[in-house]
Amino acid sequence: MSSDNIENYQETKNMVEHVDEISEKGRISSVLKRWRTAIHNINKKYSKPRLKMTPLVKVSLLALRLYLILLVIILSYKFYTMVM
Repeated sequence: MSSDNIENYQETKNMVEHVDEISEKGRISSVLKRWRTAIHNINKKYSKPRLKMTPLVKVSLLALRLYLILLVIILSYKFYTMVM
């Protein structure tokens, strides 16, 4: 097992062990705590990219970002002119 898998297993095991404690605090807080833990684990797992991108891919992604920003600006302008 890799170190990430071992850490995830240990965190999951700890979550299961604390079910009794969580049930005493209330359902909403336990759900929020589980979601927070799950999101933290996902963010930690994908914090470093695994794929190497070529310069062409990086330029293409930058062009797509700029295009999406342009579309949002145009859409905002259109909404503003229709409202006013």
